[in-house]
Amino acid sequence: MIERILITLALFLLGMIAYILLRNWQMYRAGQVTATSGRSGVIYFRNDYCAPCITQGRFLQELQEKFGERIEVEKINADLEKDTAARYGVFTLPTTLIVDKTGKVRYANYGLADIHKLSHQLMAL
Repeated sequence: MIERILITLALFLLGMIAYILLRNWQMYRAGQVTATSGRSGVIYFRNDYCAPCITQGRFLQELQEKFGERIEVEKINADLEKDTAARYGVFTLPTTLIVDKTGKVRYANYGLADIHKLSHQLMAL
């Protein structure tokens, strides 16, 4: 019985380590690219047949209305711009990157990121 618990714990820890390494790798990869117009912004990777991407698009529209001209939202179709998605290290859709005024990626969100989380990340810049 104790062996099963130890094996489960070891597998969980290995999974967490793999997740942290993958997340750090993407942040490093995304940090190598700088693209902004002097404003904080959101770079949003999506495609046409991604169901969560539709909801994420609505969240970003609300975010744009809330922040107005203070932020720039750039929507990128990952299917049409594969090179751009590869440069940023995108491996899941939707991926939402929060970029500061200097063009450095500060936050990476995989999957749906609600309006509150995105607002908090933008205010922290």
